[in-house]
This record gives sequence, structure tokens and C-alpha cells, in this order.
Amino acid sequence: MKAALIQVQEKTILKGAAKVWEPAEFFHNIAADPDYGMFGATAFGLSQAFPGRKTTVANRLYADRQRTLAEAGLNLTKQQLAKSVRELYLHLGFIGSEAALYRRLDSLYQEVAAVADKRYAAGEVALAEKLALQDKAAQMRLALETTGHEIEFDRVVLRQLLGLSEPVSPVLQPFERMSFSLADTALVGNSAQSLFNRASVGVAESEQAIIQAARAPTFAGGLFVQALPNGIVQPGWQLALRVPLAAKSLRAGEEASGLRVQSAGASYQAELLRQRNDMAHLLHEQEKYEILLGYYQARGKTLAEELLRSAALNYRSGEISFVELTQVAEQATHIELGYLENLFGLNLTVIELKTLTGQ
Repeated sequence: MKAALIQVQEKTILKGAAKVWEPAEFFHNIAADPDYGMFGATAFGLSQAFPGRKTTVANRLYADRQRTLAEAGLNLTKQQLAKSVRELYLHLGFIGSEAALYRRLDSLYQEVAAVADKRYAAGEVALAEKLALQDKAAQMRLALETTGHEIEFDRVVLRQLLGLSEPVSPVLQPFERMSFSLADTALVGNSAQSLFNRASVGVAESEQAIIQAARAPTFAGGLFVQALPNGIVQPGWQLALRVPLAAKSLRAGEEASGLRVQSAGASYQAELLRQRNDMAHLLHEQEKYEILLGYYQARGKTLAEELLRSAALNYRSGEISFVELTQVAEQATHIELGYLENLFGLNLTVIELKTLTGQ
């Protein structure tokens, strides 16, 4: 961000250098004179070429478009940073929801482990079943501890992204479904990447204009004094018209700059096509995740809640065995984790879509 801001400042300052003054020429001329011989007349003077109007206009346009490109680069950097922060907050929300699920499972296994402990003391179950349930409870606590480490790592990364030296405690929103309107697909040309590529085309065009302006004639003027051997000193002045004679090299430079403009334009169109192809793929991904989440809302959520609710109850009453308990709990866990992963995937897709449309 700092580098991008400095580049904008640099290009703003460079606009003041659009009118280019060539170095002044101090000269000493010696000319033959019929009365005084080969080295009869000596002239000392100063000559200055004036900036051409076309070149000055082209330089100003170039400076403006360079500044536009720098600003587009700054906006692109901001968008990339915003996207990274969005994704980080999304991951924090995902880990938080995952931790909530593990806490529910931890509570379940703690409850049934206590039941197994009593049954073992009464001689109703084998030691292996008691130890297996205790191990399941320990696994849930380990999973909870792992999510805590992930959250702490994300906080460190967030601090680095924001350029802060102190630890940060992000305020997290509920981990909910994000949305993207299909009506916004037409905004793909407004993304920071598109604006940056478009600005690059403008810079190439202004470079071509500078080369074309170099073919225009410019003026120069000067003052001098002429000294003769007899001691007479006479002032004088001169005007000059500077005409580029190396037309072939100028035409070659102009032709090359035209190709650069075409190349920049083709690159811009190719990037725009790539973004539209990416959008089509992402819209397909969004539809896929919407279908999976719709299934969860219609059936999976109710099923998972009922499986977890009844698991401990049925084990406590002796209606299911340890093996059946773990099968039921793992089925519910698979449904809930699948929902969280699909929701995470959908929201990541929406973030990508919003980035592609400059939102």
C-alpha cells in the first residue's frame, strides 16, 4: 500500500515536467573574413531550443495516464488486501462454527463416557468400551484445541495484513450464507484488475502520441556577440527551425509504438475474457453449493440434530451399543461438517465473484 501510494505521488509530480526544456547551448564560432583572414570573426553566444507544443501536450497526456495507471494499481492493491481480509474473516467464522460443533460433540461424549464409567463399575460393560468412549471425548477436546490454534494463527496473519504491531481481536459476524446477484455480472469490466489493464492501454497510446509529436518541427533562438580583430564588437540574434530529418527511424518508432498499443489492447481483451470465463465457472460453483446447502436446510439439518439428540439418550437407556453410538454420532458429524465446508466454499465463491465485479 505504501509503495502504491508513493507511485501515485510520483506520477502526480511528474506532470509538472511535461514541458521539457533541452539544455541551453553556449557556443563559440569562428568565421573567415575577407579582410582579416581565416580566423577573422569570432562569435560568442547562447542558444535555446523551445519545447514543442505537440510534445508538451503529449507529455502531459502521458503524465495523466501514468497517474491513472498508478491510481489503478493502488486500487488493485486495496482490492487484493480487502479480498485477503474478507477471506481471513470468513475462515475465522468457519473455524468458530467448527469449534461450536466440536463442543457439542465433546459434551455428548463426556456424557456417555460418564454413563460407561458407571456401567463399568457395575460390571455391565467391558473396560475396552469405557476406554474407547474416554478416548472419543479426548479426541473432541484435541479437536477443540486445534481450532484454538488455528484462530490464533489467523489473528497473527490478520495483524500482519493490517500492518499492526499489536495483537488484534477481530469482532466476528455469525457464519452465515453470503449472496451474489446475477444482475451484477455485467460489472466485470469495473473490477480493479480491469481498470488497471485499461489504464495500461491508455499509457501505451500516450507513448505513441509522444513518438508522433517528435516528428513535429520546433523552434530555437539565441543571442550572440561577434568580435572582429580591429576591436569592433557587434551584437546579434538568431532564430532556427529544427526539423527532424531521420524520418525512417521516427517512422519505425511510431510503427513499434502502434504495435505496443495493439498488444496492450489485446492483453486487456484477453484478461477481460479470462475474467468472464472465471465468472462463468464461479457461477457454476455457486449453483452447486446452493444445491448442497438447500439439501441440508431441507433434510440434513433436522436429521443431524435428531441423531445427536437421540444418541446419548438411547445409549443411556441401553437401546444402542457403543458401536451404534459412534456410528450415529459420526453420521451426524459428517452432515454438520459437510454443511460448514459447503457454506465456506459458497462464501469463498461469492468473495471471488464480488472481486471480479469490483465490489
